[in-house]
Amino acid sequence: MIYEFKFPDVGEGIHEGKILELRYSPGDHVEVGDILAVVETDKVVAEIPSSRTGTLQKYGADIDEIIKVGETLALLQIEDSEQSEEGKAAKLTDAHEKEESANAEEIAGEITGGATGLEPKPSQKEDVTVAAAIVGELSESDSDILPPSTEGISRVAETEEVPPQVKPKATPVARRLSRELGIALDTVKGSGPGGRIQKSDIVQFAQVKTGTQYNVPLTHDPLSASREVPSAQTVELTVLRKSIAYNMELSRKMPTAVIHDYGIVDDLVEIRKKVNEGREPHISFQPFFMKAVATALKRHSVLNATFNPLTEEVTLYSDVNIGFAVNTDAGLLLPVIRQVGQKTIQEIDTEMKRFIELAKKRTIPIENMRGGTISLTNFGSFGGVYASPMIFPPQVAIMAIGRIHQTPVVEDGKVVPAWVLPLSLAFDHRVVDGVPAASFISYVLQLLRQPQELFVSM
Repeated sequence: MIYEFKFPDVGEGIHEGKILELRYSPGDHVEVGDILAVVETDKVVAEIPSSRTGTLQKYGADIDEIIKVGETLALLQIEDSEQSEEGKAAKLTDAHEKEESANAEEIAGEITGGATGLEPKPSQKEDVTVAAAIVGELSESDSDILPPSTEGISRVAETEEVPPQVKPKATPVARRLSRELGIALDTVKGSGPGGRIQKSDIVQFAQVKTGTQYNVPLTHDPLSASREVPSAQTVELTVLRKSIAYNMELSRKMPTAVIHDYGIVDDLVEIRKKVNEGREPHISFQPFFMKAVATALKRHSVLNATFNPLTEEVTLYSDVNIGFAVNTDAGLLLPVIRQVGQKTIQEIDTEMKRFIELAKKRTIPIENMRGGTISLTNFGSFGGVYASPMIFPPQVAIMAIGRIHQTPVVEDGKVVPAWVLPLSLAFDHRVVDGVPAASFISYVLQLLRQPQELFVSM
C-alpha cells in the first residue's frame, strides 16, 4: 500500500516551509522516526520524522521548494502490518465523524424545534448560533466564522427556500490579512485544497490592485533603477524574512509611542566586574536588564500584556516571559525566557546563552519561541544610543537598550565622568498611557542604578 506522508503542522501558526534537505533517496528503507527532510519555517529549521515504516517511493517536493502544511512530502510503500493499522485508524475516524454528525443534527433539531421551524426563545439565541456553526460544518477556529446574529435561522428551517450562506474557506492567516487589507474573501479565488484561500492568494490579489488602496507596495517601484544598474540582483525573501516582514507590517499599524531616558549605572558596572572575577564564562549585562524589567513589571503590570484589536481585549499576565532579540545570519529571532522574576541572574544568563547558541544554529525548539509577554532588544553592544524599536504583536511593549558609555555628568555641582545607560521604551498607546510608561522606565533605571536588590535571589 502507498502511504501519503503529508507535511505536518510543526508548530502553531506555521503553514508552510522551504525544503533545505532531503535525507533519503527513492528505494531506501525508512523506519518510524527517521528524518525524511529538513524544512525551514518562519521560526525554526525543523527536522521532519517519518510516521510510518516502509520504502520511500518518491518525494512530493524538491530542495528549495516551498511546501505547505497538508501537501504531500513523501510517498511510502508501507508493510502489511502498517496497512492493517492504517485501515483500523481510518474506520475509527469515520465512525467518530458519523457520531459527531449525528450529535450535531440532534442538537440542532432540539434547538430549532425540529422540522416545525419554531422560533427559538431569546435564551436560546446563542445556542442556535453554535448549532448553525456545527451543522454548517464551519471548521475554522476564527471568531469571525460564527454568524453575527440568529436572524433568519428559524425561517430557513421552516421554509427551506433560503439557501444557507456559506463563508469562503480560508486559513486563519488569510482571514486576518484580508481583514487588515479590507479585502472581501468572496472576491478571492483560493488555490489551496478544495478551493481554500491561503495567505499567498490574498497577497497576490492585493498586488493586482493599487498599492495605496491596500497598503501593499507596488511590485515595480519607479524609483528603483534596477534596470539601469547591471550589477543589480533580485532575490526572493527567505521564509524567516517573510515572517519578519509580515510582523513588522502589523507592528507599523500600532499607534506606538516611544519614551527615551538614561541613568547613571556606575554601581552596576562595578558589581558586574566583581561578579565576573575568576568566573568563566562572564555574566553579561543582559540578565541584569531582564531582572530589572521583571521586577519593575510587578508595579506596572499593564505593560506585561497582549492586546487583541479584534475583540478589544487586553490580557494581563502574572508571569514575566521576556522575548529577547537574537541576531542570526538568517534574520532576527526572538527566543523567550519564561518566569524571569523567579530566576536568579545566573540562571537567566545560562538559559539566555543556550538559547542564543541554538538560535544561531536555527535548531531552537519552537516552544522556546512562544509565549512572550514583553520584549527586549539590546543593540548597544553593536552600537547606537537610542532607538524606536518596533513592538512584536500582540505584545504591547518593547524595551531597547543602548550602549553603556562614559560621559561627563553633573553631580553636586561638579562635572564628573560616569557610566550612562540609555533606554528606549516603545508602547502601544491603545493600552498604555504615557505616565505609567514613563514611571516604568524610571523604575527600571532606579533598579539598575542600585542593583543590590536584584541580587537577593542570586
